[in-house]
Amino acid sequence: MQEIAGRPTIHPFLFIVGKAAGFFAWLMPALSLAGKGSLHQTAGRAFDYLALIALILGAVLILISSFTLGKSIRIGLPTGETVLRTKGIYRYSRNPMYVGVHLVTLAAMLYTLKWWIILPGLFSIYIYHLIVLGEELFLERRFGEAFRQYIQKTGRYFWKI
Repeated sequence: MQEIAGRPTIHPFLFIVGKAAGFFAWLMPALSLAGKGSLHQTAGRAFDYLALIALILGAVLILISSFTLGKSIRIGLPTGETVLRTKGIYRYSRNPMYVGVHLVTLAAMLYTLKWWIILPGLFSIYIYHLIVLGEELFLERRFGEAFRQYIQKTGRYFWKI
């Protein structure tokens, strides 16, 4: 059976709480849309459109990066052998899945504009950034020069200009 869980790149408590905060931010608008309360912001349609665009782009990035990673997807660092993925969407971003996660979190914050959703959302984005930094240290140790060359031509979150 394929390994799914690896070891966290940061303290396990922060790893779990950061991910939970993001899922909380996602869950609240989903419940609201399902008719379980009204969390929709009243600031105007522009926020609705921005939230919808962020949600769609985020979901697409998550799906595309998931397909590109294939069996390499892990929650945390792998303990076994892995392959450095630099093709497909990973030519443009070293972390397109995390960009997608951030966009979905942003969509939840824009949809609600509630401080008690925005704060956990921002905390989650910060924790994911710490996770990314830890993953990059791991990848540099594991893949050495190949990863350093990849960094030179590919941005951490977005393409390099």
